[in-house]
Amino acid sequence: MIARFVSISMMILGLMTVFFTFWGTIHYIFPFYAHTYPFAWYGLVLFLDGLLWWRWNEGLILRRPREFSVLLFWSAVFWFFFEFWNLRLQNWYFVGVQPEGLWPHVEAYLDFATVLPGMFLVYRLLCHLKIPRHVKTEFVLKGWTQKASLVVGFFMVILPLVFPDYFFPFVWGAFAFLLEPLCARFGARSLLMEGKKGEWTALVRLLLAGIICGGYWELCNFWSLEKWIYTVPFFSEGKFFEMPYLGFLGFPPFCVQCFVMANALYLLRGGRHWDPEAPRPHFLDREHESRKALQRTHKAIYSLVIVLALFLSEWSYGKMKIHTIDSRSESLKQILQDISPNDARRLSKKGWRYPEQVLHDWEEARKLIEMSFRNRIRQRLELVSLLNMGTANARLLESAGIDSREKLGGQKADVLFPELTRLNQSLCLRNQPLLKRRVVAWINAARREFAFY
Repeated sequence: MIARFVSISMMILGLMTVFFTFWGTIHYIFPFYAHTYPFAWYGLVLFLDGLLWWRWNEGLILRRPREFSVLLFWSAVFWFFFEFWNLRLQNWYFVGVQPEGLWPHVEAYLDFATVLPGMFLVYRLLCHLKIPRHVKTEFVLKGWTQKASLVVGFFMVILPLVFPDYFFPFVWGAFAFLLEPLCARFGARSLLMEGKKGEWTALVRLLLAGIICGGYWELCNFWSLEKWIYTVPFFSEGKFFEMPYLGFLGFPPFCVQCFVMANALYLLRGGRHWDPEAPRPHFLDREHESRKALQRTHKAIYSLVIVLALFLSEWSYGKMKIHTIDSRSESLKQILQDISPNDARRLSKKGWRYPEQVLHDWEEARKLIEMSFRNRIRQRLELVSLLNMGTANARLLESAGIDSREKLGGQKADVLFPELTRLNQSLCLRNQPLLKRRVVAWINAARREFAFY
């Protein structure tokens, strides 16, 4: 009875968290608008884990807290690893991030820690619901596919490094091909071994989990203050939420890749695994002394991997602050200080915290603003809130004579980008160099009227 009560409570609390998060985000209420992603995802994780516990007596948060904690840790590390790749790819950047300090550093880990639990809990739900029920074919993988997988994985890693604009999609599947042979060789859960039997059910469920979670990621991202913006080559126009249409095809292989990476990593943990259906690694079947020696070796390697993972995560975060984070959240006083600090104070005293709030209630707000500043303040707030670009970028555009969304929407990136680059060299409004892809994103956003176009 206690377990049933706790699991149901988790489900209710999770759903309430998700509901109030989206409600608060739509109404620009702190902290939901500023931190949509962690509230929405931890709420969903709590609901899914409670559902699995209540319905199928399976769960992680309270039933297997150690495995849940390990999954959180490696989830954050995995995503910092992909942030490291993005330094070369430049496929996305972050805006509206909290001002520099300890909290945004901690929040980065908290946000990234939801990636694996979210996808894997959705996957386990699909397993229990038997969606799809069974996918088996007469076609089976041959024995040589393990070696072929290594070769394919190697080229999928190298090509994005050498030609990032053309082969960036390979990043979302390269490590699945590289690590699957390792999983098959040492007895970890292996999609490759299942493929040799013509069994594809787990693979299809992982692909489905990826697209489901991808849709939820983009839903959480679109209305949030702190968000990511895609700058993918050749796909700057045509988006659903912030994601290019074809970009959604990257989520399914990403889920498969994370599954394979986790399976390979868990070999070093002596067979302990988040997945209750994970097979027993081969080395556990060895004689006692041989097994103990191998476990000590694995433990030493795993400890070293943890140290290296922490180093990579911290290094990646440091580089993100320079190259990937393009703007931070600002008060109305910071946004309007060069126009009218007095009007900024009056707007803040009214209880408005974000530009979107002032624009939403503009008829009321304009009465508090001196007549001579009304138009400039409205245009500044519209620019600052466009993709949450921030005051520095808005002022840079204004210095080029672009003081409204309408003017920005009529620009061409090939003309505007060099002009903004030249102006920034003299005005030094941005701490890092401006990228043309981000200018393209601004122009497209200024022309955009709906969540899809």
